[in-house]
Order: sequence, then C-alpha cells, then structure tokens
Amino acid sequence: MKGETPESRHQRGSNGAAAGGKLGTAVRASRGLAGDLLAATGAPVYNGRMSRVSSLHRLQDIDQSIDRGQAKLAEIERLLSGSDAAREARSADEDARAALRAALTSVKDAEATLSGQRFKVEHAEASLYGGGVHNPKELQDLQADVESLKRHLAALEERLLEAMLVHEEEETEAGRAADALSLSEAALLVEQSALTAERGQVLTRLDTLAIEREAAVAGVAEKDLALYVRLRDSMGGKALAILKDGSCSACGVGISASESQTVRNSAELFRCPQCGRILYAG
Repeated sequence: MKGETPESRHQRGSNGAAAGGKLGTAVRASRGLAGDLLAATGAPVYNGRMSRVSSLHRLQDIDQSIDRGQAKLAEIERLLSGSDAAREARSADEDARAALRAALTSVKDAEATLSGQRFKVEHAEASLYGGGVHNPKELQDLQADVESLKRHLAALEERLLEAMLVHEEEETEAGRAADALSLSEAALLVEQSALTAERGQVLTRLDTLAIEREAAVAGVAEKDLALYVRLRDSMGGKALAILKDGSCSACGVGISASESQTVRNSAELFRCPQCGRILYAG
C-alpha cells in the first residue's frame, strides 16, 4: 500500500493473521460441534450448501415425526389412566352391585309387608274364632275380612317369592361381574407394564427429535422459517408438498413443465398456485 511503512505493514499482517486465526478457530469449533451432534444423535447437520427447500422439507419430516410421537404419547397416557375394557368392567360391576342391593331391599320390604299381613290375618281369625262375637251378621263380616286378608296374604307371598328369585338372579350376575372385573384388572396390570416401557421409548425418541429439530432449524433462513411456521399452522401441519408426476401431492393441481423446472432448479421457494404449500421436487 502506498505510503505504508514496514512497521504498519507488519502490524496489518499481524492483525489479519489474528483475525484469520480467530475465524479459523470459530469454523473449526462449529464443525466440531456439528460433528458432536451428529455422533450423539445420528441426525444429519444442515449447512448453507443445502437448498432452502431441502432444509424445510427435512424440518417438516422431523416436525411430523414429533407430531406422531406426541399423539402416541397422549394415547399411552390415556390407556395408562385405565383401559376402556377395565372401565366397562368396573362400571358393569358397580351396576350389578347396585341391582343386587335393590333386589335385597325388595326382598326385605316384601318380607316386612308379609309379616304385617300375617299379623292382621291372625288378629282377624282370633276375633272370628275367639267366641267374643255372637251376632251372625258380625261373624259373617269377620269371615269375609279373614278371607280377604288371606287372599292378600297369598298375593304378598307370591310377591316375596318373585323378589327372592330376582335377588338370586342378581346375585349370580353380580358374581359374574366381579369375576370379569378381576380378570380385566389383571390384564390391565400386564398392559400397563408394557405401556410404561413404550412410554419411555417414545419420550426418548422425542428427546432425540428435539435435538434433530434444533440442528435442522439452524440451517433454515429466518424468513423461510417464518413462512414455514405460518403455512404449517394454517395447513394442518403440512407446509410442504411433493411435486409428483407434475402435480402437487397435497391438492392434486397440475404444474406446468416450466414451473416444474423452477421447482427443481431454482434457489427460490415455489408455492403451489392452488393450495399455497411450498413444492419440493425431492
């Protein structure tokens, strides 16, 4: 450089070397971190050489895997709270027990009513045959009362028999329901043991996917990420669609040959003219 002294040239060289050394160290550190991440997770680490749409497609793959994992985890949590079969068996057992209690109450009520009716019959017969009544008309009335009371007594005895039969049936049904509940609860214990193990596997997979997602997001430009998030939120979790046989795989609209070439070769993102998703040629 004109007018530059040897000392200034040396200083400038030293500064440049220092700056270059720092940049080299940073690059090496970045590559080292990426390598560590790859070794730890088995996930590819994306860089600036990967196309914009490829980076977004990889991010979508990861996000969809996370969605499936979270849905599976929710289902496992639901099953761990109690299977449908166990809930149904428990409900059937409770219903059977309630029916048995009601049947027993009916038997006891019928027995009490029958006992009261027998007392009335005995009291009426004592009056009829006790010798205290001599008037023929009164005796005739007492005889009619006794016969009426006995007819009602027979009806109450029949009612008690029916109540006892119902109670016996409900007792049998309650026994069946209790046995079914025991079997269901035993099966649930086995199922929950397997579900707990599967839950741990899903959580581990979700942790790995979270790390992979961080690596994938690092390779996406901020404006591309904002578009991706907006489309994902508005398109049911699918921001990108595959260009397959000249058509959008999401909505099926045909894409012209020139547009297909743009999707394959352009560095810019190309969106489906109908559904608005980002098209990816694969």
